[in-house]
Parts: sequence; C-alpha cells; structure tokens
Amino acid sequence: MRRGLLPILGLVVLILGGCGAAKQVSKAYSAQLEYTDSTAVVKDNRGKQMSVYLERQEGSVTTPVDSLSLVTLEGVQYCYFSYLNSFSGGKEYVQSMVALEQGTAESLIFTGKNLQAAEDGSFRIEGVSNQNMLDDTPAVRYMAALAAADARLVVLPEEDYITDKTLEWWLERNPNAMSSAKKFEIGSVPAESSLVAAFAKARKERSGKYECAAVDVRGYTSLILRNTSTGTYMLVWSLPVCRDRRTRWYLKNFYFENDSTLAMIYYKGNSMTKIRLNLGSKTVSRS
Repeated sequence: MRRGLLPILGLVVLILGGCGAAKQVSKAYSAQLEYTDSTAVVKDNRGKQMSVYLERQEGSVTTPVDSLSLVTLEGVQYCYFSYLNSFSGGKEYVQSMVALEQGTAESLIFTGKNLQAAEDGSFRIEGVSNQNMLDDTPAVRYMAALAAADARLVVLPEEDYITDKTLEWWLERNPNAMSSAKKFEIGSVPAESSLVAAFAKARKERSGKYECAAVDVRGYTSLILRNTSTGTYMLVWSLPVCRDRRTRWYLKNFYFENDSTLAMIYYKGNSMTKIRLNLGSKTVSRS
C-alpha cells in the first residue's frame, strides 16, 4: 500500500475576496494528511480522523500537489488539500475541503488534457471543472476562486470540451479507420458541441434523410451527419487535419453514392484512395 505523510501546523494565510473570504483561525491547529491507495485521511490534534475517498478514474495514478492548509469560511474551519490524477489521455486536478467539526468533505475537480509534460511533475491542464454540478457552498466558491487564479488550469469552452470527448470516443473505437478497418462505429454528437456549430456553416451534401458536412475542428477533419428526420447529429469519420499533403492523407471530396452510402476521396502525394461507408451496415470498402 502506498502512503505519503504530510504533517502541517496550520495557520490560515489565504485571504480571497468574493469567495466567502477566508479568516484567520483564532487557535492554531495541527493536522496531518495521509494518503492511502484509495483515501485521503485527515487527522487533527484532537484525535479526530476523517477519511475521504479519492475522486479519480479507474487506473489513475494519484500524487499530492499543494500543501495542506487550514481555512475558516463563514465560521466553519476546513482542512484544504489537493492532488493530481494522471491517466491515459489526461489529468485531473482535485481540490478537497474537509469541515473539521462536521466531518463533511467537498471536492472540485478540473479535468482535461495535460499541455505540459515535465519530469519534475509540473503540469498545465486545459479542461473544465465540475463546479456546475455542485451545490453553491462557501467551500465550493473558495475552491473555484483558487482554480480561477491558478495559471496551471486553462479553462476550455464547454462546447470544445464536448467535442474533444466526442472525438476521443470515436478515435478509440476506430483506431484503424484509414488503414485496414472493414467496420466502423458511428458516434453521437451532442447539439452543444462545436462540431455542430461548424456543421451549420459548412457546405452540405444531401441524400434521403441525411445531410453531411466536413468540418475542421479541434485539430481533426471530421465528417458529420445530420438526420433530418430526427435532427440528431453523428460523427462518422475523423482524421487529423492534414498539414502536409505529400505525406498525410487529405480529404479532397465527399458525396453520397446513394441514400445509405457515403463516398470519400483521399489523396496523399500522388496516391489516391476512395473509401465507401455503408451507413446501414457500418461497413467500409476501399478502391
């Protein structure tokens, strides 16, 4: 079992306006924070012990980040700490506050992609927080104010975050799309995604109940379908935006061969390939 012990003598030093201002604790408390494989354990000088389950995805590696501190908000004394979850494809920066008297805990999570890979463990995350899913409490406002002032956290517009998750889903399920796949999966695109906003402005091909557009969003050229009967959007194909037409596949054209078959023409240098997607059987053919 992995353990890390961080003993701290806590006096409040953080004073923030507009977030339920922190006040200096009239009495000096001592507190310890101990991490186990699945929990953070807070122990105060009265012998009281509180266990907080770590907020993380399965398979994440957790490391402590900021020092333990004591904070008073609206007469309630809290223990504040934070940790970083690292997982395939991203990171989570988690702030937690434990009310020492009540024994309750609240956490604010900032999730996204790591923009800075460094051997010293430093990080810079582009993503979003879960603040909108939490109650509006003094502790949540305090943590949100800290996050807003933290240069390590870069807020990503919600529509782009949704797009990133949509692209991630499709790419994970279609890893050999361009090379050898004979089947493909279609992903649902939420109406709030920036893919839908780009679709509205793009040139459309139409056949039967479908409209199709190619859009360059978040570093990928994606083919988006709209079902005109239901108004829903689907992601059917996606590749990184071509930066060098001599060495990378470039989408030259796309069109419907019939109501259920979408054809795409790709070029790479002097090579050309035609890919057909059967939208009913979800099969891929090449010529």
